[in-house]
Amino acid sequence: MRTGVPVELALKHGNSIVPDDVRDSFFSQWILENPWPFSIVGLLIAATIGWIAIQRDDRRTLLAAGILAGIAVLALAIGLVVETPAEAAASATRRFVADAEAGRVDLLVARLGPEATLHPGRLENPGFPIEDLRSMLDALGGVHRIERNSITLLDAVGVGGDAAIVELACLTRTRSSLGYVPSRWIFEWERRGDTWMIRSITAASIAGRVPGGRDVLRAGG
Repeated sequence: MRTGVPVELALKHGNSIVPDDVRDSFFSQWILENPWPFSIVGLLIAATIGWIAIQRDDRRTLLAAGILAGIAVLALAIGLVVETPAEAAASATRRFVADAEAGRVDLLVARLGPEATLHPGRLENPGFPIEDLRSMLDALGGVHRIERNSITLLDAVGVGGDAAIVELACLTRTRSSLGYVPSRWIFEWERRGDTWMIRSITAASIAGRVPGGRDVLRAGG
């Protein structure tokens, strides 16, 4: 079941352009997922205020600096302990890529949800059924076996509840390619019990071309 979030993922080369308006709240994004900027800035401000308070022998200001430092440390601790849906989906995507690189097709297929779909070009385009996804993954164990691969972009976005979208870009050399081929993908993940499963995979671009049919890997051949 989809979240109903209107996600326009018109992909370009370079940095991720996943819209900010589909991301989780400020607390989730800057405390739970990436607490370092908030915590470092908070500690720097607290240190500055504390130094000024000591120079002026101002105990109230020194106490305020201590409270601010405590908040910054607490935010960092929470962020390091709590795993958000976006972080879990990002980890699941890295494991998926590692299995693809190793040709472990059975593990790739095991991550597909029962109604997973394959989308050419855009997430909003009509999806092909799970059989086409299985066919694409099977090719990674044969004609399109990966020889070398590197992740050039991985950006995860929580979209509410136990669901997340991951934008992935790779530079890959396979048995069927003449060299390294850039590609960009969108993974929709959802948590089912204790397991993160794939709801859809979108082949956004392969070798600079937008796939238009079921055999999306042919664009990179």
